[in-house]
Amino acid sequence: MLTASLWFRVQPHKRAEVLSAVDALVERMRLARGCGRSRVLADVEDGNAFTVASEWTDPDCAEAFFQSREFQIFRGMRILLREEPTIVLDDVRARVTRLVRNNSAS
Repeated sequence: MLTASLWFRVQPHKRAEVLSAVDALVERMRLARGCGRSRVLADVEDGNAFTVASEWTDPDCAEAFFQSREFQIFRGMRILLREEPTIVLDDVRARVTRLVRNNSAS
């Protein structure tokens, strides 16, 4: 599995415009072959910083999406951002899922 994190900061006066375009990007990403999950995360300390987090079953599918016309539209929004967006790809070899439970006695 591959996780992709796309980090970007928007110009404050363009926030609504960028988030509308990012919502559309995430919807297209969710429909892309090999994408298992995708979501937009907002930074609680910086209201203009966001991360698009996605999980991919196949690294080649992720690379194909990030080279696709759909993703190039996001790149075209560069003038609405405060700086260049950053993509981090992580190859995940194993996943462990645990429930967080409150085991204290009441």
